[in-house]
Amino acid sequence: MRALGIDVGVAKGLDLVVIDERRVALRVEPGIGVDRLGRVIGEVEPDVIAIDSPPNWATSGGSRLTERQLLECNIHSFNTPAAATGRGHRFYAWMETGFRVFRAAEKAGFRRYGAGEPRGTAMEVFPHATATVLAGCLRPKAVGKRTWRARVLTAQGVPTGDLRSGDLIDAGLCALTGLLALQGKHFAPGDPKEGVIVLPVVTLPAAPYRACTEQGPIAEAPLFRFCACDDPDCNELTRSEFAPGHDAKRKSMLWRLARDGRDATDELRRRGWALPPEVR
Repeated sequence: MRALGIDVGVAKGLDLVVIDERRVALRVEPGIGVDRLGRVIGEVEPDVIAIDSPPNWATSGGSRLTERQLLECNIHSFNTPAAATGRGHRFYAWMETGFRVFRAAEKAGFRRYGAGEPRGTAMEVFPHATATVLAGCLRPKAVGKRTWRARVLTAQGVPTGDLRSGDLIDAGLCALTGLLALQGKHFAPGDPKEGVIVLPVVTLPAAPYRACTEQGPIAEAPLFRFCACDDPDCNELTRSEFAPGHDAKRKSMLWRLARDGRDATDELRRRGWALPPEVR
Protein backbone atom coordinates (compact mmCIF):
# COMPACT_ATOMS: atom_id res chain seq x y z
CA MET A 1 0.00 0.00 0.00
CA ARG A 2 1.58 3.25 -1.17
CA ALA A 3 0.49 6.89 -1.03
CA LEU A 4 2.15 9.67 -3.02
CA GLY A 5 1.92 13.12 -1.42
CA ILE A 6 2.54 16.24 -3.52
CA ASP A 7 3.14 19.78 -2.27
CA VAL A 8 2.53 22.20 -5.15
CA GLY A 9 4.59 25.29 -5.95
CA VAL A 10 5.26 27.46 -8.96
CA ALA A 11 8.93 28.49 -8.96
CA LYS A 12 10.05 25.76 -6.55
CA GLY A 13 8.28 22.94 -8.39
CA LEU A 14 6.64 19.92 -6.78
CA ASP A 15 7.84 18.28 -3.57
CA LEU A 16 7.03 14.56 -3.44
CA VAL A 17 6.93 12.05 -0.59
CA VAL A 18 5.87 8.42 -0.92
CA ILE A 19 5.01 6.38 2.19
CA ASP A 20 3.79 2.83 2.64
CA GLU A 21 1.62 1.13 5.26
CA ARG A 22 4.58 1.10 7.68
CA ARG A 23 4.52 4.93 7.41
CA VAL A 24 8.08 4.85 6.14
CA ALA A 25 9.20 7.22 3.37
CA LEU A 26 10.08 5.15 0.31
CA ARG A 27 10.92 8.14 -1.85
CA VAL A 28 11.54 11.82 -1.14
CA GLU A 29 12.02 14.12 -4.11
CA PRO A 30 12.03 17.93 -3.92
CA GLY A 31 11.52 20.45 -6.67
CA ILE A 32 10.50 18.41 -9.72
CA GLY A 33 8.59 19.81 -12.68
CA VAL A 34 5.03 18.84 -13.57
CA ASP A 35 6.40 17.43 -16.82
CA ARG A 36 8.29 14.74 -14.84
CA LEU A 37 5.35 13.72 -12.68
CA GLY A 38 3.95 11.08 -15.03
CA ARG A 39 7.28 9.25 -15.09
CA VAL A 40 7.56 9.35 -11.30
CA ILE A 41 4.02 7.99 -10.91
CA GLY A 42 4.93 5.12 -13.23
CA GLU A 43 8.04 4.34 -11.19
CA VAL A 44 6.39 4.60 -7.77
CA GLU A 45 3.09 2.87 -8.66
CA PRO A 46 1.11 4.48 -5.81
CA ASP A 47 -2.35 3.34 -4.75
CA VAL A 48 -3.48 6.93 -4.24
CA ILE A 49 -2.14 10.42 -4.99
CA ALA A 50 -2.78 13.22 -2.47
CA ILE A 51 -2.25 16.75 -3.79
CA ASP A 52 -2.07 20.02 -1.83
CA SER A 53 -4.12 21.99 -4.36
CA PRO A 54 -7.67 22.31 -5.62
CA PRO A 55 -8.31 20.41 -8.87
CA ASN A 56 -10.14 23.26 -10.62
CA TRP A 57 -11.86 26.63 -10.17
CA ALA A 58 -15.03 27.02 -8.12
CA THR A 59 -18.24 26.67 -10.11
CA SER A 60 -19.23 30.21 -9.09
CA GLY A 61 -18.45 32.95 -6.56
CA GLY A 62 -15.31 33.44 -4.53
CA SER A 63 -14.97 30.07 -2.76
CA ARG A 64 -16.01 26.44 -2.78
CA LEU A 65 -18.39 24.68 -0.41
CA THR A 66 -15.58 22.49 0.96
CA GLU A 67 -13.62 25.61 2.03
CA ARG A 68 -16.68 27.18 3.65
CA GLN A 69 -17.43 24.00 5.58
CA LEU A 70 -13.86 23.79 6.87
CA LEU A 71 -14.10 27.42 7.97
CA GLU A 72 -17.11 26.49 10.11
CA CYS A 73 -14.67 24.23 12.00
CA ASN A 74 -12.19 27.14 12.34
CA ILE A 75 -9.88 25.66 9.69
CA HIS A 76 -8.90 28.55 7.41
CA SER A 77 -7.74 28.01 3.84
CA PHE A 78 -7.11 29.98 0.65
CA ASN A 79 -10.43 30.29 -1.15
CA THR A 80 -10.68 29.02 -4.70
CA PRO A 81 -12.60 31.51 -6.86
CA ALA A 82 -14.45 31.00 -10.11
CA ALA A 83 -12.36 31.03 -13.29
CA ALA A 84 -13.48 34.54 -14.23
CA THR A 85 -11.77 35.88 -11.10
CA GLY A 86 -8.79 33.58 -10.72
CA ARG A 87 -7.55 32.68 -14.20
CA GLY A 88 -4.30 34.45 -15.04
CA HIS A 89 -4.09 36.22 -11.65
CA ARG A 90 -0.59 36.06 -10.19
CA PHE A 91 -1.80 35.09 -6.72
CA TYR A 92 -3.58 32.00 -8.04
CA ALA A 93 -0.68 30.77 -10.18
CA TRP A 94 0.00 27.95 -7.72
CA MET A 95 -3.59 26.74 -8.11
CA GLU A 96 -3.22 26.66 -11.88
CA THR A 97 -0.05 24.60 -11.37
CA GLY A 98 -2.13 22.30 -9.18
CA PHE A 99 -4.71 21.93 -11.94
CA ARG A 100 -1.88 20.74 -14.20
CA VAL A 101 -0.83 18.24 -11.53
CA PHE A 102 -4.34 16.77 -11.42
CA ARG A 103 -4.40 16.53 -15.22
CA ALA A 104 -1.03 14.75 -15.20
CA ALA A 105 -2.31 12.33 -12.54
CA GLU A 106 -5.44 11.66 -14.61
CA LYS A 107 -3.32 10.99 -17.68
CA ALA A 108 -1.40 8.45 -15.56
CA GLY A 109 -4.66 6.68 -14.70
CA PHE A 110 -5.70 8.40 -11.46
CA ARG A 111 -9.17 9.94 -11.75
CA ARG A 112 -10.08 12.86 -9.55
CA TYR A 113 -11.54 11.81 -6.20
CA GLY A 114 -15.09 12.88 -5.42
CA ALA A 115 -16.49 10.33 -2.98
CA GLY A 116 -16.32 6.65 -2.05
CA GLU A 117 -13.30 4.39 -2.54
CA PRO A 118 -10.05 6.41 -2.77
CA ARG A 119 -7.84 3.72 -4.32
CA GLY A 120 -6.76 4.65 -7.81
CA THR A 121 -7.68 8.32 -7.41
CA ALA A 122 -5.96 11.70 -7.12
CA MET A 123 -7.42 13.59 -4.16
CA GLU A 124 -7.18 17.13 -2.90
CA VAL A 125 -5.76 17.39 0.62
CA PHE A 126 -4.71 20.27 2.86
CA PRO A 127 -1.72 19.86 5.24
CA HIS A 128 -3.00 22.48 7.70
CA ALA A 129 -6.34 20.68 7.96
CA THR A 130 -4.66 17.27 8.26
CA ALA A 131 -2.38 18.48 11.06
CA THR A 132 -5.34 20.05 12.87
CA VAL A 133 -7.62 17.01 12.84
CA LEU A 134 -4.81 14.59 13.73
CA ALA A 135 -3.68 16.77 16.64
CA GLY A 136 -7.26 17.51 17.66
CA CYS A 137 -6.50 21.23 17.86
CA LEU A 138 -4.94 24.17 16.04
CA ARG A 139 -1.24 25.00 16.20
CA PRO A 140 -0.29 27.08 19.25
CA LYS A 141 0.94 30.55 18.29
CA ALA A 142 4.22 29.99 20.12
CA VAL A 143 5.15 27.01 17.90
CA GLY A 144 6.31 27.47 14.31
CA LYS A 145 4.31 25.94 11.48
CA ARG A 146 7.06 23.62 10.26
CA THR A 147 7.92 22.47 13.77
CA TRP A 148 4.29 21.79 14.63
CA ARG A 149 3.54 19.84 11.47
CA ALA A 150 6.72 17.79 11.86
CA ARG A 151 5.63 16.91 15.39
CA VAL A 152 2.24 15.78 14.10
CA LEU A 153 3.96 13.46 11.62
CA THR A 154 6.24 12.10 14.34
CA ALA A 155 3.27 11.51 16.63
CA GLN A 156 1.65 9.53 13.81
CA GLY A 157 4.73 7.32 13.41
CA VAL A 158 6.12 8.99 10.27
CA PRO A 159 9.91 9.60 10.49
CA THR A 160 10.81 13.13 9.40
CA GLY A 161 14.62 12.91 9.18
CA ASP A 162 14.59 12.96 5.36
CA LEU A 163 11.94 15.69 5.15
CA ARG A 164 14.39 18.59 5.20
CA SER A 165 12.07 21.47 4.33
CA GLY A 166 8.63 22.74 5.25
CA ASP A 167 7.40 21.80 1.77
CA LEU A 168 8.55 18.19 2.21
CA ILE A 169 6.90 18.09 5.65
CA ASP A 170 3.67 19.20 3.92
CA ALA A 171 4.14 16.56 1.22
CA GLY A 172 4.53 14.01 4.03
CA LEU A 173 1.25 15.15 5.56
CA CYS A 174 -0.36 14.82 2.13
CA ALA A 175 0.95 11.26 1.79
CA LEU A 176 -0.21 10.35 5.30
CA THR A 177 -3.69 11.65 4.48
CA GLY A 178 -3.77 9.46 1.38
CA LEU A 179 -2.56 6.42 3.33
CA LEU A 180 -5.18 6.87 6.04
CA ALA A 181 -7.83 7.29 3.36
CA LEU A 182 -6.80 3.94 1.87
CA GLN A 183 -7.23 2.44 5.35
CA GLY A 184 -10.79 3.75 5.58
CA LYS A 185 -10.18 6.96 7.53
CA HIS A 186 -11.48 9.67 5.23
CA PHE A 187 -14.10 12.39 5.16
CA ALA A 188 -14.58 14.84 2.28
CA PRO A 189 -16.91 17.78 2.93
CA GLY A 190 -18.15 19.84 0.01
CA ASP A 191 -19.53 19.34 -3.48
CA PRO A 192 -17.69 16.70 -5.57
CA LYS A 193 -18.54 18.63 -8.75
CA GLU A 194 -16.23 21.49 -7.77
CA GLY A 195 -13.77 19.55 -5.61
CA VAL A 196 -13.61 18.27 -2.04
CA ILE A 197 -10.79 18.40 0.51
CA VAL A 198 -10.13 14.95 1.99
CA LEU A 199 -9.48 14.79 5.74
CA PRO A 200 -8.07 11.78 7.66
CA VAL A 201 -11.16 11.44 9.88
CA VAL A 202 -14.58 9.85 9.51
CA THR A 203 -16.51 12.96 10.56
CA LEU A 204 -15.89 16.56 11.64
CA PRO A 205 -16.32 17.59 15.29
CA ALA A 206 -19.45 19.33 16.51
CA ALA A 207 -17.44 22.26 17.94
CA PRO A 208 -14.83 24.38 16.09
CA TYR A 209 -11.18 23.58 16.62
CA ARG A 210 -9.28 25.73 19.11
CA ALA A 211 -5.57 26.29 19.66
CA CYS A 212 -3.71 23.63 21.60
CA THR A 213 -2.63 24.64 25.07
CA GLU A 214 0.39 22.33 24.85
CA GLN A 215 3.44 24.12 23.42
CA GLY A 216 5.95 21.33 23.78
CA PRO A 217 6.25 18.25 21.59
CA ILE A 218 3.08 16.38 20.77
CA ALA A 219 2.85 13.11 22.65
CA GLU A 220 4.39 10.19 20.84
CA ALA A 221 0.92 8.63 20.67
CA PRO A 222 -1.57 10.50 18.45
CA LEU A 223 -3.75 13.01 20.27
CA PHE A 224 -6.65 11.77 18.15
CA ARG A 225 -6.84 7.98 18.22
CA PHE A 226 -9.16 5.30 16.95
CA CYS A 227 -11.72 3.88 19.36
CA ALA A 228 -10.44 0.84 21.30
CA CYS A 229 -13.75 -1.05 21.30
CA ASP A 230 -12.43 -3.46 18.62
CA ASP A 231 -15.76 -3.56 16.81
CA PRO A 232 -14.75 -4.19 13.16
CA ASP A 233 -17.45 -1.75 12.00
CA CYS A 234 -16.24 1.08 14.23
CA ASN A 235 -14.21 3.85 12.59
CA GLU A 236 -14.69 6.45 15.34
CA LEU A 237 -11.86 8.80 16.28
CA THR A 238 -11.69 9.91 19.88
CA ARG A 239 -9.40 11.83 22.22
CA SER A 240 -10.03 9.26 24.98
CA GLU A 241 -9.79 5.48 24.79
CA PHE A 242 -13.38 4.90 23.69
CA ALA A 243 -15.87 6.83 21.57
CA PRO A 244 -19.00 7.80 23.58
CA GLY A 245 -20.92 4.66 24.54
CA HIS A 246 -18.35 2.30 23.03
CA ASP A 247 -16.96 1.21 26.38
CA ALA A 248 -20.22 -0.77 26.70
CA LYS A 249 -19.43 -2.42 23.34
CA ARG A 250 -16.01 -3.43 24.61
CA LYS A 251 -17.44 -4.74 27.88
CA SER A 252 -20.01 -6.83 26.02
CA MET A 253 -17.29 -8.28 23.80
CA LEU A 254 -15.14 -9.12 26.81
CA TRP A 255 -18.08 -10.88 28.47
CA ARG A 256 -18.35 -13.12 25.42
CA LEU A 257 -14.60 -13.77 25.35
CA ALA A 258 -14.39 -14.38 29.10
CA ARG A 259 -16.32 -17.59 28.66
CA ASP A 260 -13.47 -18.91 26.51
CA GLY A 261 -10.29 -17.62 28.09
CA ARG A 262 -8.45 -15.84 30.90
CA ASP A 263 -7.22 -12.73 29.00
CA ALA A 264 -10.66 -11.18 28.75
CA THR A 265 -11.34 -11.97 32.41
CA ASP A 266 -8.12 -10.23 33.41
CA GLU A 267 -9.01 -7.13 31.40
CA LEU A 268 -12.50 -6.99 32.96
CA ARG A 269 -10.92 -7.11 36.42
CA ARG A 270 -8.28 -4.51 35.48
CA ARG A 271 -10.96 -2.09 34.35
CA GLY A 272 -13.06 -2.74 37.44
CA TRP A 273 -15.94 -4.13 35.38
CA ALA A 274 -18.13 -6.97 36.63
CA LEU A 275 -17.51 -10.49 35.37
CA PRO A 276 -20.35 -12.39 33.69
CA PRO A 277 -22.22 -14.40 36.37
CA GLU A 278 -21.19 -17.82 35.08
CA VAL A 279 -17.43 -17.14 35.46
CA ARG A 280 -17.41 -15.43 38.85
